[in-house]
Amino acid sequence: MVGHLERATRIPNREHVRKLDAEFATDGELDTLWLEVVQGKSVLPWFRDSLEMERRAESISEYHPILIPGLLQTRSYARVLITARQVRKTPEEIEEVVELRASRLPTIQPSRPALWFVVEQSVINRVIGSGQVMREQLEHVTTLAEQGTIRFQVIPDDVHHHCGLCAPFRLISMQGGRKVVRMEHTLGGTSFDRTAEIDEMADLFGALQAEALSPRRSLDILHARMKGL
Repeated sequence: MVGHLERATRIPNREHVRKLDAEFATDGELDTLWLEVVQGKSVLPWFRDSLEMERRAESISEYHPILIPGLLQTRSYARVLITARQVRKTPEEIEEVVELRASRLPTIQPSRPALWFVVEQSVINRVIGSGQVMREQLEHVTTLAEQGTIRFQVIPDDVHHHCGLCAPFRLISMQGGRKVVRMEHTLGGTSFDRTAEIDEMADLFGALQAEALSPRRSLDILHARMKGL
């Protein structure tokens, strides 16, 4: 395996890179280089900016109406989504994207940004992939919430009319005081950084939080759904 890595005939996964980092005492330099190389090959240019914003973030507040947000996705959940969408990618290319997506949260955790997520209950109820995949995903979210790594709120189905029901968006506050609204869509993503735009979306996120169940009640919803799976 090492010979293949040296000859560049095989791409190392992140576990290999971390072991090499430990073996050579490179203090995370190989891990950082791996991220840069994988991003250069597997990530569209518009999303590289988004990843860089995540790494500099002091806080991220995200609303998603249809899926578990990418930062929280397990490998199995992400693999189902990526395989369904990226039909022209080889299995190896799909695994590169899966690994990159799964690495996003661990990459930013050392800086301890405040992470707050609001989703519709349909995100919890809809089975992606299989019952096992979905249960694993909900267990992952539950663990992160119970550990205090994230705050997670669910807008229940019986809220039939609220101020969301829109495209997913993220509010990112970065070191140095810069704030950005990031809105992603099927063909890419767009950033907004004018004060009026930031204020409008911050108000919207606050209103969505008000419509949602509390973090504790949302955990109850997650536990109940996992029992159903």
